[in-house]
Amino acid sequence: MSSKPMVARLLDVYDFLKNKKNNFIGWIKTSQGEGGLFNARGYAMQRIVVCDKNNKPLYDQPLLFENAGCIIIIKMGNKIALTQNFRMVGERILLNAGSNYITEINKKSLWEKLVKSLGQWKREAPRGIIQNSNETDEIKFVLHTAIQESLEEAGVHIKNMKLMGRLNTNSTFFAHAQYVVMAEVESIEKAKPEEFEAIGNMQFMDMHELKKLAKTGEFDDGTTLGAMALCGLCLPQD
Repeated sequence: MSSKPMVARLLDVYDFLKNKKNNFIGWIKTSQGEGGLFNARGYAMQRIVVCDKNNKPLYDQPLLFENAGCIIIIKMGNKIALTQNFRMVGERILLNAGSNYITEINKKSLWEKLVKSLGQWKREAPRGIIQNSNETDEIKFVLHTAIQESLEEAGVHIKNMKLMGRLNTNSTFFAHAQYVVMAEVESIEKAKPEEFEAIGNMQFMDMHELKKLAKTGEFDDGTTLGAMALCGLCLPQD
């Protein structure tokens, strides 16, 4: 796919007025902390200050939190299921800025241009966190999530689920690891993504096919690559 089903822009003050009618703003202030935001669907961002052992401030940073969830590696023979997801990602817009890239974006007020440039189709393993579950046992919750997300995103009923471990693809900014589940195909039907998700087709691909997509940039998802590694799968060397 080449068309963009969604576009992005910066949030502005007028969006809060529009939200009273459309109710599209899901991120609201946290109950503690300055500048923190949380989303009732299971996500939060807090600004924290990292201190030394004497409580002297060293630096501040954002930290992201998520409900428990999982990444699912669904195997069919020597292939795995990958969905096509539209993500707000893209290339850097200042090619020769080097270590001054972010500083130059801010100095030249290019944030709106940068955000509007984002949006690409990517191949990923099914993943997610679910809401509206009464299950409190974390492992049972994760396996339930694997069943639901595999069906919603890929249209696959899974069997022989196995918990392979946990994965944190960026421990600088993510506070919690997520689980990796490996499973096999039981049956396939039409995917049923949530209304706000832009998900294209699902394909079963072997490692050589994924290697080709990695070279074009369509497959560069670190979460999927990390989950594959926990399941003993890796792209072939050139």
